[in-house]
Amino acid sequence: MGSRQRESAGPALLSPDRLRGDLPSSSAARRAGSWERRLSMGLGLGVVPETIQADLVQALGTVGVEAEFLLALLRDFPLGGTSGRERGAAFLAQLGAWARRVVAAGNGLEAATQGYLAALEAAFRGLRAAAYGGGVWWPELPSLLLPGDRTELWLRRCGYAYRHVVAAHLASQIDALTEHLATLLQALHTLPPAGTLPVPALYQGLDELTVTLQGYLIPQQLLKADRQVPGLLAGLARLRELDSRDDRSLASDIAWAQAQYAQARAVTLASSPRIGRRPAAGLMATSGALREWQGVIASLEALAASAAR
Repeated sequence: MGSRQRESAGPALLSPDRLRGDLPSSSAARRAGSWERRLSMGLGLGVVPETIQADLVQALGTVGVEAEFLLALLRDFPLGGTSGRERGAAFLAQLGAWARRVVAAGNGLEAATQGYLAALEAAFRGLRAAAYGGGVWWPELPSLLLPGDRTELWLRRCGYAYRHVVAAHLASQIDALTEHLATLLQALHTLPPAGTLPVPALYQGLDELTVTLQGYLIPQQLLKADRQVPGLLAGLARLRELDSRDDRSLASDIAWAQAQYAQARAVTLASSPRIGRRPAAGLMATSGALREWQGVIASLEALAASAAR
């Protein structure tokens, strides 16, 4: 049910070129300069051939721009409460195009990172063992929370059924993507100049960024074809399928949400004689689910009331 959230003001669907340096980072990183300059300075080790450095700067830069693009796209949609099928369709189309670009960018990053790390290993004997299990250069990023409505409600306002978006698992995929891509941007914004960072930390950090993208985000969050828990691209296809053949009215969504609440309440009541023996965490989870469904129903009914005015 829950999903990543965003602000409701700003320019419409943006191009990657307009997003460089647009997202929040630490003030210290901003004072030191943009992450594009940090890449060139931070990767410029004399032991690595310049062509290999340039390849990694370009590959990380491409991924960084795409990370900024996604976060800005989520932050700025829909604008000031605007709605409509055309806006929703444009958002979904850009989301799908972004995912396909990232798959290609991930392949380029993997090749460039392998070349750079191989050059480091050739220059520093035992580097891989020294870097294994070590720390990275960027500070931990607090959980990302972009204020505003949940993904399902954004698209509900655009005429897409709330329950269809839930079935497509778009919210959970967006949550995972935003968290990890915000961390990637944190890494780019805080990369120290070459020579000031221990080489094992640089090695470990570059390896972690690439493995996270190629080993987790792309195969699990973008390309996974599981119908029960699809990746983003399969989820978008699932949403299009449901949208083309099922009732997408607001009344049908409200009836569905009420049925989900009734089912959750029935489970709670059935287990109430054993409440004294249930773990506190279980009780909290049950109560939380009921409150969340109540919130969903209230939000959908508010949309219906607004549309009726």
